[in-house]
Amino acid sequence: MNLKVASQAKISSNFELTMNAEDTIRSVKERIAASQLIAFPDQDLVFNEKVLDETKTVMECGVSDMACLDFVIKATEESLAQQLCELLQARDLSSDELGLLYCYKHGVNISQALKTIGCTEKFPDFIRKQKQLSIDNGRVSLIRNEVKSKPEESKKKAAVVEQPKPPKEPQPVAPRQPREEAKPKTPVNIVKTIAPEPAVSESLDSQEYLDLHNMISGRSFNSKVAQILNDIVDVVTEKSFLNVASVVKSGSVGKGTAINGVTDAEVVFFLKGVPPCQHSKWLPALLKAVAGVLTEHLTDHNVEGIEKTEDSVHMKVKGCVEVDLRFSPEFEDGHKEVIQAMTQQGPKFRKHFDIALVKEKVQFISKQPGQVKVTMRLLKWWRDQQQWSSPLTTPSDDILELLAVYSALTTKPRDQRTAIANAISLMTKFEELRIVWSNYYEKEDIWSPLLQQRPLLMDPVNPFVNVANPQSFDCSELMATAKTTHFFW
Repeated sequence: MNLKVASQAKISSNFELTMNAEDTIRSVKERIAASQLIAFPDQDLVFNEKVLDETKTVMECGVSDMACLDFVIKATEESLAQQLCELLQARDLSSDELGLLYCYKHGVNISQALKTIGCTEKFPDFIRKQKQLSIDNGRVSLIRNEVKSKPEESKKKAAVVEQPKPPKEPQPVAPRQPREEAKPKTPVNIVKTIAPEPAVSESLDSQEYLDLHNMISGRSFNSKVAQILNDIVDVVTEKSFLNVASVVKSGSVGKGTAINGVTDAEVVFFLKGVPPCQHSKWLPALLKAVAGVLTEHLTDHNVEGIEKTEDSVHMKVKGCVEVDLRFSPEFEDGHKEVIQAMTQQGPKFRKHFDIALVKEKVQFISKQPGQVKVTMRLLKWWRDQQQWSSPLTTPSDDILELLAVYSALTTKPRDQRTAIANAISLMTKFEELRIVWSNYYEKEDIWSPLLQQRPLLMDPVNPFVNVANPQSFDCSELMATAKTTHFFW
C-alpha cells in the first residue's frame, strides 16, 4: 500500500496491510492512521483512482487479494497550523508546551507531524511562518483577526450581529459503538467508551512523561514489527495446507499500544472448513503442522524458538518481538454467533471460542483517543520497571489498557502527568473495582457467577471473562507497588 500526502508530489512511503473482506473502509483507515502515526483526520483510501466509501466493506469495494491501494493524507502546513490554533484557544503556550499538548491531543510527536507534511525546519521556525500565529521569546500566541470595515458597513453589520461568537474549541471524535448503552440498574460501574473532553492545556510538569513516550514508541519500530508479521502471515498462508478466510493481528502491535524493545504480537487465522467446536480433536495436529512449516521457511527472518504450545505456535524474533499464532474456525455472523456458541458450551470449553472475538477486542482498544493510548504505553513501561514475584502477580497488557480507558472516562485528565497519577490511584484500590462495559453486551448477558467476583474488570467484548479473575491474577502486589512507588524515581 502507498502512503501519500496530498500536498506532496512524491510518495512518502510504502507498506503492507492485511485486510479482512468484511472490514469497513473506515476501520481500515483507522488502523493505518494508528500504525503509521498519522495525526491528520482528513484521509482517503483510493483504489483504481476511486475514493472508497468508508461505510462499505473491503469486499463491497471490490478490493482483491494483493491489491495496491493509496492512502492519501490531506495534510498541509495550513492544516497543521489550524490544529495548533485550536490548541491555543485557551491561552498562550511556550513552543515546548505547545508541542507537548499536540502530542497529548493527537498521540503523535510534533516532529512526526512536521515530517508528514514534508517540513524539515524546526518547530519554532515553522510557527514563525504562520500568519495565524506569533512567537515572542519562545511564547506562542494566537493572532485573532479583527475585521476592519468602513463605518457604514459596520452599522449594517451591527444590526444583524449582536455579539461575536466565542472561538470554537476542538472536540475529540468519540469512537463508534456497536449498540446503544442500557441505563445501569445496579451499583456495578457500567461504562460506555466515549472520548474525554479536550485538554485545555498541557502542563509543563508533563514534559518528562511525553519525552519518555517519544523514546519508547516510534514509527520505525512499529513498521519493522509490522513487516515481520506480514512475512509470517505470508509463509503460513502460502506454504501450509490451511484454507485461510481472514487474518487479524492482535497483541500490543495489532492494537497500536506497543513500546520499543518490549512488545508482543498475536496473529489469529480464521479458517474455512474447520469444525466450530471440539477444538481438542483438530487443534493439536494443526499446531504441530504449522510449527513444522514455519521452522522450514522462516530461517532467514531472525526467528528462533518456534514451538507448539497448548493453544498456539510461539516464536521469538531476535531483539524485536514475541509472536503467538492462533487459529479459529470462521464464524460468518461474527460476534453474535461466537457468543451463542459460548452460551451452549461449559466453562471448560469456552476459552477456545474467546480467540474468535479478537477483531472486536482489537477495535475496542485501537479506537481509543490518541492521548489514552499514550497513557497505555507509559503504564506498560512503568510495569516493566518493577520487580514482580511471578506471572500471577504481574498485571497484563489487557488490565493496564482497560485501566487507562476507564480512568480517562471517569476522571478526564488534563495532561499525561494527571492521567498516570489517576491510573496508579486506581491500582491502589484495585480489589474494589467493579467495572462492566456496555459496548457489546448488556449487564444481563454477563455470566452470573462473575458478578460475585472481586475485583471485577469485565472483558469489553466477552461476557464470560473477568480480566481480573482472582484465579489468574493476584492484585495484592499491584496495589502494594502502586502505593509505595513513583512513576519517576
